[in-house]
Amino acid sequence: MSDTVENKVRDYLNGKSQQSVESIYRLVYETYSGRLYSFIATILKNKEDAHDVAQNVWEKIFRHFRSFKGDSSLYTWMYRIAYHECINWKKSRDYEIFVSYDIRNASQEGIEPSEIKAETALKWLDEAIQTLPPRQKAVFTLRYFEELSYEKISEITGITEGALKASFHHAMGKVENYLIKKLNENKYQ
Repeated sequence: MSDTVENKVRDYLNGKSQQSVESIYRLVYETYSGRLYSFIATILKNKEDAHDVAQNVWEKIFRHFRSFKGDSSLYTWMYRIAYHECINWKKSRDYEIFVSYDIRNASQEGIEPSEIKAETALKWLDEAIQTLPPRQKAVFTLRYFEELSYEKISEITGITEGALKASFHHAMGKVENYLIKKLNENKYQ
């Protein structure tokens, strides 16, 4: 979030602003709705679920807005709410998918990366991410796509940096194994 938006929110919460609560809410929503929705949709991979969860997230953000203490950035605080809402949603829907691949015999020989179409590679990457358990999927998404530091992810998730590094490492291994498997399958077609 830009310093201007962050400052406006902090001023409002500290009683130093004459802006209405509606204008502050609108400013926060307009600044973050797209990024939060993208994060939620990446984790859930279902538009209807993503819309439902996003609505729940925004309702929680606005209901608890005055409880934001400023210990972290507003961005981090909102992502933490979205992260926990996604995990709770997935748990309640039994969406957890645990997949393991045996790649002991997988060969990295064969197809050159240039022979794989970008569209196919992105499809495989998306499929690989969807096989990850919810926590690994969230950590992978925040680290790989959002390019957040482990420190920032720790603030969002409440998970220690060491555990995040391990989770990301395991997620990377699973994604890599999935992609190698797809390359090998494609090699024989």
